Amino acid sequence: MIIGNDNSFIHNGPEEKISLLLTIPRLTRFRQGLLFLVILLLGFSSPSLAQEKSALSEGEFLSVSGAQDTQTLTPHMDYLLDPTWELTLEDMRGAQAENFIPIPTLEPDFGYIDSRIWLRLGVQNNTENINDWRIYVRENFLQYYDVYIVREDGHIDHIESHNPQTRFSQRSTPYPELVSPFRMEPDEAVTVFIAYWSGGSSHAAVSLETSESFSDIAVGRTSKNYISYGMMMILILVATFALFILRLEVFWAYLCYVASTLIYLMHIDGVAFQYFWPNAPVFNSYFTIVIGTIFVVVTYNFARVFLQTKIYHPAFDKLFRAMIITTPLITITGTLIDPQGTKLFIFVLIFMAILLGTIVGLIAAMTRFRQVRFYLFAWICGILTAGLMNLRHNFGLEVTQDTEFEAIRISIVVDAIMMGLGVADRYRQSVQKRQQEADETLEIAQRNLRLNKRLFDLEEQFKLASELVISRDDQMRETVHDIRQPLHALRLSVQKFEDGQNLTATDKSSIDQTFSYLEDLIASHLKDSVIDPSEVSSGYKAATLNEENGELSLSNILSSIHNMFLADASEKDLIFKYVPTSQNVSIEPLAFMRAVNNLVSNAIKYTPNGKVLLGVKRQEDGLSIQIHDTGPGMSAAEFEQAKQRGHRLDPENESVEGHGYGLTIAHTAAQDNGWTLRLIEGRQTGTSIALDLKNTP
Repeated sequence: MIIGNDNSFIHNGPEEKISLLLTIPRLTRFRQGLLFLVILLLGFSSPSLAQEKSALSEGEFLSVSGAQDTQTLTPHMDYLLDPTWELTLEDMRGAQAENFIPIPTLEPDFGYIDSRIWLRLGVQNNTENINDWRIYVRENFLQYYDVYIVREDGHIDHIESHNPQTRFSQRSTPYPELVSPFRMEPDEAVTVFIAYWSGGSSHAAVSLETSESFSDIAVGRTSKNYISYGMMMILILVATFALFILRLEVFWAYLCYVASTLIYLMHIDGVAFQYFWPNAPVFNSYFTIVIGTIFVVVTYNFARVFLQTKIYHPAFDKLFRAMIITTPLITITGTLIDPQGTKLFIFVLIFMAILLGTIVGLIAAMTRFRQVRFYLFAWICGILTAGLMNLRHNFGLEVTQDTEFEAIRISIVVDAIMMGLGVADRYRQSVQKRQQEADETLEIAQRNLRLNKRLFDLEEQFKLASELVISRDDQMRETVHDIRQPLHALRLSVQKFEDGQNLTATDKSSIDQTFSYLEDLIASHLKDSVIDPSEVSSGYKAATLNEENGELSLSNILSSIHNMFLADASEKDLIFKYVPTSQNVSIEPLAFMRAVNNLVSNAIKYTPNGKVLLGVKRQEDGLSIQIHDTGPGMSAAEFEQAKQRGHRLDPENESVEGHGYGLTIAHTAAQDNGWTLRLIEGRQTGTSIALDLKNTP
């Protein structure tokens, strides 16, 4: 016997026992080499399978008296591979009849090959009253599938014929798996030929059933299917409800995981083709790749979410994310190049996903076993099943199809239940943790409340103390602000004296009034101190009052202010003009002096060029002291802001000294004495401010 293309075989007489083992078509050349090495090492010496004759040649029949399962039929079946797809039934009965060889496995299984497979079985009805039989193949879909019944008289019944376009409704029996009914009368002998190609695994567990035995199988299998489906649907509904109520990501990941496993289970059972897409056989043939890819992706995602790899295992989280992205790229590319090989590789990808998820679960269990115990149990079962599938499909382990399907079914159901318990357990633990954290938070809040109350009491006392300090501090700032300009004027006058210049009578009067102003100003701020204000001179008041009627001599005080600020104006090349007045008014002289002083100081300070005018205007109910300048001007809103303590209208202008107290002091003095400080509006340029003094009765 020699090996042909695509693992096909041409019978050529007896072979060496080693070379015959290599003729098993389900093994690739690489695995054949490994097997060859193992055989040599073990000293394999059993009789060669190639030396065995075909189980049955045409004309030899297996006597049956009832249903025959796959394990009973397979030893009596033989097969032939057709790599060219050109052989016909006539060839199988004629020139190729002697080339059939025994099936070397427990069930017909030739791996993932491109050859068309021919199976041959001769049976004779040894019953007295059974004539209704079924060829039952435990596959949900075969792309090419033909069943022939050759009777003793040479008559041929072509009882089944499928191709990739065959819809589910065109099956002879509307059952999720392939069932072909035929008649075989008592004592009649027939030869059954089955020709098929799957486009994937060539495993085809064939049994011979009576109508009664198949009915029992159908009822049992359908019941088993829908019980498992029902259990998983309950889990899906619970997960959906939990997701809707709790809005947690883990329930969404679990929902996707269970839904994909359910669809995969329904696909291998054939139920998906029967009910979901019965008119799309081509799609069904490739759906193994689709659902396999989806399952791998949701498996990685569920492991990510459940194990919280982003928080606890960032390296594995990156790996999982990479596999989620690359798996569809691999399967899509593989489908375009080699769909059959991609179907085989899907099992490897599934195993890798479950294995990696289990490894990370074991790592997580080292520190938080209670959170992942159900997850571990479920996926260890999954590893066993995925490993079994890979050993069977990729390494030739002989396992019956029923064993594989039952293992898959049990594993999927157990996995879904355990994962559901895991998700529920994790949620329960998270609730307990949140409750514990809430209790701890409440205790901390109560302790903080007690501490905050004590702190609040202390802060209230501190606030009172601070207000007293700030009040004193503000008074001191205002005093410093008031003293600064008079001291500057005195400094200039003394400088003249030191330079040997002759002082005029006006200079002497100005110096005298400045000293008087400063003495009274300081006395007013020290009235609450330990210094007796009576010890401080009040010469300013004496010098400025009209001895006859006690009224303030505006001419003297305004002239004094004019002289005080002339030096400042001259330094800025400003014209500072004072219009003398003969008007007098009964008023508190020190407060008046402070108010006008600060208004004039501001006018000179904020006028870059031009002039400043100080004068008095008579009004119906009193006098109006007015200061006009040619500075940048001021709006009503800016005027209101400038009256606030410490507010400067041009804080970015470093060329102007000051802290924003001038207008505040004038405003406060006006409020305390019943005067009115106002902005004279309507000017196009510059600023005009009036201090209105009402006549007192």
